[in-house]
Amino acid sequence: MMLLADIGNTRVKWAQAQGRKLSGHGVAMHAGRPPMEVWRSVWGDVLRPQCVVISNVAGAAVADSVRDYFQQQFQLIPEFMTPSSRAGGVTNGYADPAQLGADRWAAAVGAFRRYGGPICVLGCGTALTMDTVDRDGRHLGGLIAPGLGAMRRALSAAAPALPSDAAGQPALFARDTRAAVSSGVLYAAVGFIERVAAEVRAREGREIKMLLTGGDAETLQPWLPERFTLAPHLVLEGLAVLAELRT
Repeated sequence: MMLLADIGNTRVKWAQAQGRKLSGHGVAMHAGRPPMEVWRSVWGDVLRPQCVVISNVAGAAVADSVRDYFQQQFQLIPEFMTPSSRAGGVTNGYADPAQLGADRWAAAVGAFRRYGGPICVLGCGTALTMDTVDRDGRHLGGLIAPGLGAMRRALSAAAPALPSDAAGQPALFARDTRAAVSSGVLYAAVGFIERVAAEVRAREGREIKMLLTGGDAETLQPWLPERFTLAPHLVLEGLAVLAELRT
């Protein structure tokens, strides 16, 4: 059994895997918490895995703490997946393949293996990201923009009188400042996704499959006028594919 983990800037997601079959999914917030406390709380009861495969975009200190945890707990050294020039039928479109985020690379590989191409993966987490893979498996590149929480925090930092927390139902005509910020941020994210989807479809054809993944995907999906497919475990699915290719 493998343990797969997707460590983002805010959350950690994980699953157990036998080959590409995933089970035992979990998710927890890790930002702002002592790392070792997080790992003990989420993996303390996990049976010893044969190997641990991780996508980490939260920085070197987090990686070091995860490595220490698995060495202490299971006498295992986890493998941190890094982007390559080609894997799983997908050719990395970055000029320097290593600069592509490990989570974006894994999601692209997982999406292509599951759906084929053309596909557009819209990641809705701390950042809003877009990655497109054409029918031949060529990753065309992508975009990065602030996610919902990052937009709220940035606005509050620039204008301290404004709240950084979300509250209330989104509305076009919000009637208090907190709701106005929360609603405005939501409209900004939806507008980004709509514009990106329109341009990608104009280039790659309307048959392209649009996938939403990440912690805010379910929040954003009902506000999108076109049908987007929720695919919450793309990074973990891609990690399973990448791990299988390395065995």
